[in-house]
Amino acid sequence: MKTETKATRVVPKNRRRRTDEEVQTNHAQIEERNAHFRRFGYDSEAGVAFVIEKTLPLRGRVLDIGTGKGRFLVALARHAADVTTVDLSAREQHCARLEAAHAGVADRIRFVVRDAGSLPWRTARFAAVVSMNAVHHMDDPDRVLAEMLRVLLPGGKLVIADFSASGFRLMDRIHRAEGRRHPHPASRFAAWRARLRSQGFRVQRFRACHQDVLVGVQHPPGP
Repeated sequence: MKTETKATRVVPKNRRRRTDEEVQTNHAQIEERNAHFRRFGYDSEAGVAFVIEKTLPLRGRVLDIGTGKGRFLVALARHAADVTTVDLSAREQHCARLEAAHAGVADRIRFVVRDAGSLPWRTARFAAVVSMNAVHHMDDPDRVLAEMLRVLLPGGKLVIADFSASGFRLMDRIHRAEGRRHPHPASRFAAWRARLRSQGFRVQRFRACHQDVLVGVQHPPGP
């Protein structure tokens, strides 16, 4: 008879059924939200695809800042085998876990609930540090950028994407229609581009699909 140990845990069939149902329900809710966005002119899938295109190639450990509901995270995990994602919200990460399970990439992702302004890892830990549509939610984005740079390996890649001006206008419309307000701070990308260049990064900036993307690749250290 099979017994449960620390190494082996038997999941009851009814528990597995509830989990499968939760995965499908969560995915349907994300798809419904994506369709709602499209009615206002914002295509979430196109935005993610554009940012992923500018992010690739990826090698080694990848850190994702701002898990959200997992749209970008799942796309990342399809191209990177070792992804860690950080978010303040355990609730959002639960949705992202379910979406990762739906996509079949959950085993590639480690979820950490943490303030990105105080990351728990040592210096020079990740080959790439990336973030999409999270900066405008941050109380102190400059502090988060400093932490992203601290944990980035020498010669690593930094990718920061957020809504462009047109994207923020669409988000404003969507949230107004729902009786809510959406954060809409001034862009820091011009200042951040200059900062990264001053620190030895080769930086490119791209705009399309209502996204604004900074891609910085640090020059490898000299001999």
